[in-house]
Amino acid sequence: MLKYSKKTRRILPLDNHLLISRKHRGHLQIILSHAENIQFMSAKNTGSRFLQLTIPLFSILFGASLLFTKTESFVALNTIHSEVLNRVFITITFMGDGLFPLLVTVIALMLKKYDLGIKVFISFLASGLTAQLLKSIFHAPRPMALLTSIHYHYPYFINGITHSGLNSFPSGHTTTVFALAATLAFNTSCKYRCIIYFTLATLTLYSRIYLGQHFLEDTAAGLFIGTAIAFLGEALYKRFNFKVPARKPHPHHELLSIDI
Repeated sequence: MLKYSKKTRRILPLDNHLLISRKHRGHLQIILSHAENIQFMSAKNTGSRFLQLTIPLFSILFGASLLFTKTESFVALNTIHSEVLNRVFITITFMGDGLFPLLVTVIALMLKKYDLGIKVFISFLASGLTAQLLKSIFHAPRPMALLTSIHYHYPYFINGITHSGLNSFPSGHTTTVFALAATLAFNTSCKYRCIIYFTLATLTLYSRIYLGQHFLEDTAAGLFIGTAIAFLGEALYKRFNFKVPARKPHPHHELLSIDI
């Protein structure tokens, strides 16, 4: 009796290894192909679940941006502050820093998950460049710059953390973290990991508002851009069948093993 291992893509009998001759490989290839299709469908469904979480969140943020002014929504979302929360969100916001997806890329490559590492790097690069391009076009003031210009007293800006300037839209950290979270979600079959990725990305999004770095509409745009780029990248990757070349089997016999 044989069983297919998605991890090793090899076949083993219950008690011993089996040498498979060429004339039997066609039958085994059909079996392996069906198993891979099941795995792909599972990952695709998990990606759909991530979108099912992200789309309602974006709708809420976008709707609130239309209903309230920048100042109203910013102040309403910053009613509770403390030293403990400051430390928590300063730590969480690092997940949207450019170094974090690069770290994830390196870890994926070290674990020999080459396709995932390439996807994470490409989504990070594309989303980051898009965010920086839009920042240079819109020149939107950050909360500190805007609130200071209208003489609004806001007591929660953090010295050394909160920035001023005209590069608020969109939020680069939010763009980066949602591109990363979506890419990871599209490449896992575990729904719980998908939920964890979404939760961490959402906390990072809020950290940008809490720390006084961005307005609500900045983070909504970042969420949309990051998720859209990850989705597009995943679709193109599969459409053109980009794959890291696998090691070629022995010309006469192939030792296939399967975990049972």
